Amino acid sequence: MRDIFDSLSEHIAVLDLDGHIVDANASWRRFVSENSGGKSCRIEGENYIGVCENSRGVFSEEARAAAAGIRAVLAGEIPFFRLEYPCHSPGEKRWFMMTATPLVSHGVIDGTVVAHIQITSRKLAEAALVRYERAIASSSSLVSIIDLDFVYQLVNDSYLKVHRRKREEIEGHKVVEIMGQDVFDKFVQPNLERCFAGETVQFEAWVDTTGAGRCCYAVTYYPYRERDDSISGAVVTATDITEAKLLRDELAGSARRLAEAQRLAQVGSFEKDYVHGTKSWSEEFCRILGYDPDEVDPDFNLFMHHIHREDEPDFQKNFEAAQFSGEDFSTELRILTVQGEEKHVSLTCGFDLQEDGTYFRLHGAMADVTSRRLAELRLERLANTDELTGLPNRRHFLETVRKEIVRSRRFGKSLSVGMVDIDNFKKVNDVHGHGVGDLALQHVARTMTHGQRAIDVVGRLGGEEFCILFPETGMDAGTVAAERVVKVLADSVLEHGDLKLRLTVSIGLAEHAHGEDVDALLKRADDALYEAKRSGKNRVCTSA
Repeated sequence: MRDIFDSLSEHIAVLDLDGHIVDANASWRRFVSENSGGKSCRIEGENYIGVCENSRGVFSEEARAAAAGIRAVLAGEIPFFRLEYPCHSPGEKRWFMMTATPLVSHGVIDGTVVAHIQITSRKLAEAALVRYERAIASSSSLVSIIDLDFVYQLVNDSYLKVHRRKREEIEGHKVVEIMGQDVFDKFVQPNLERCFAGETVQFEAWVDTTGAGRCCYAVTYYPYRERDDSISGAVVTATDITEAKLLRDELAGSARRLAEAQRLAQVGSFEKDYVHGTKSWSEEFCRILGYDPDEVDPDFNLFMHHIHREDEPDFQKNFEAAQFSGEDFSTELRILTVQGEEKHVSLTCGFDLQEDGTYFRLHGAMADVTSRRLAELRLERLANTDELTGLPNRRHFLETVRKEIVRSRRFGKSLSVGMVDIDNFKKVNDVHGHGVGDLALQHVARTMTHGQRAIDVVGRLGGEEFCILFPETGMDAGTVAAERVVKVLADSVLEHGDLKLRLTVSIGLAEHAHGEDVDALLKRADDALYEAKRSGKNRVCTSA
């Protein structure tokens, strides 16, 4: 019997009524030796309950619980005690289950058998299962497990959310109850039956859901196999691809429309075969460059000659990189035609590669996008320009001031602005009408712009209010420039038919102070303008 006792893998010890170890099997003795660094340790006579009660350290709470359980068994308070506990070492995670069973002799408890069984594999498996369950539960995809009777065995949180159901309203219920008879008969049942036969089924489908509306899902039915490889159900996943589906359909539609548009747009094409030495330009390609197709040698170097010199370096760099990689590339650039006309073109180049990776043919297409590009430039000008005067509008002017403030800080330069207001402008409108008022605004804009430095910027802020930006200009130089504007305007005459009108302006000047933003700078200039108006108009006042 001793041999059988020592052959058991569990760590087993027999305790007397006081908790002292009476005997222990080989597994117990080996475990004690391994965890004492190989030192010889007394086993028989050791008070195991006392050791547990006096335990200190990470697992002391579990040890005291074990001691209490053993005492309860010895006292006959409970017939059996079990405790699962960790017993980790620095290099290994381990779990054990301790049991305490009473030793009964002639109906009287005279000891207990304590056994420690290693359950590490089970605990690791349970932990992995928890991780898997959490991952499935938190997945944004809809996950369900359905048995061979078409009954839900499990659904994740996303499934519940989309269907706006509680777990108990789905799990344990037939699929037809949730999906409806029509959908079940037409789609779900046929796919489940294919899955139950061992097939993995994949498809995309639009579905009307209670919680998410109409959505497109990528659905997959996986056979659920047991350890013996038998199929006991199906794991169904459904991933919402509505956004991607709509985008894909939109891109496909755009591609079809673009293909038709290119056919109608007469896009020019070109080709050069480096192996056979052949080369060609289509008629449209020749027309864009201004050539007669019958009178030109379609050489790519000739095309390079037509690229605008400002765009040539970037094109050359991109073209050489594409030659090296063999990848297609597209760009927009400017060309000069044979007649000297500047055009904007969209160019796409591709390379046909040989088996060794070297290219043997260059081909591509070029479209004249001048009208579109000029329209974009016109829209940009309209967005930035005051329609009446042609000056930068308020938004564009203030953005220019902001950029100039940043530049002045970087390079330590001065900067001044002058707020300009036409004197008695309301009287001009009241006496002569708004038509003359518009002419007056245009006259002031032209006069102020004339004679300014190239770096100075005049903008219209609204109504009869203008502003002049003087970069790299301090208060003294700015005052001289502003007074020159006042004098030139006072000496000029607006003539319209028999009408001869003299206009004057008042200017408030402010020099940018360190740390000051645009609003604060313009506020000081506006305060100075108010002082110029109050002091009699037709003059310049500066901000303190």
